[in-house]
Amino acid sequence: MQKTINAIESRFQRRVYRVAEIEKLGISQSTTYRRARADGPWTRLAPGVVLVAPGPPTVHDRIQAALLRAGPGAVVTGIVAAHLHGIPTSLDDVEVHVLIPHSRKIHSYTGTRFERTIRLPEPTYVNGIPTAPPVRAVMDGARTFRTWAFTQRLLHDAIHKETRCKLNDLITEMELGSRRGTAVPRAILRSFQGGTTPLRGLAASPARPASTAQRTAA
Repeated sequence: MQKTINAIESRFQRRVYRVAEIEKLGISQSTTYRRARADGPWTRLAPGVVLVAPGPPTVHDRIQAALLRAGPGAVVTGIVAAHLHGIPTSLDDVEVHVLIPHSRKIHSYTGTRFERTIRLPEPTYVNGIPTAPPVRAVMDGARTFRTWAFTQRLLHDAIHKETRCKLNDLITEMELGSRRGTAVPRAILRSFQGGTTPLRGLAASPARPASTAQRTAA
């Protein structure tokens, strides 16, 4: 059995697979799940999706797992997508945020969030990854209840460092999208409109989720 598994592993062309795909290659689902246990050589990344390489998963592995779980038409957005577009953001403690068609229902899981939307954007492909355009990605990231300092730097850098986002375009995207989580980015963009960009002294700290109270207030 081990020789068979080794032979099949040598044919793997990716690091992340659906369990059903591995079964078609000749490894049973029970064997795959057994190898993806905590003490096994593989890692379960999502329901029905495993990493078939040793070691911890990379951000790219997590993105691929989320897209396989989401199915056709899914688009990566938020902070991870902004990072892919070249906007300097920390990915510490950041979930993979994926937009899916509103007709599709997929449960989120730890480290990955699926958001149903009637405004599914035409993807921009970055290193083969279907990604929301910069303005959508940044605004989706800004309304995910991060700290004021992190959100302020994200919006500032999107406008001033990469110049991929215009202030008015971000405001328009905020008004078109969900109102949930917009209290902080709305206030920050308003301050930018007034010519205020008080970024001096801000530490480039990891993105930390806001508290439950902050989420409720937003």
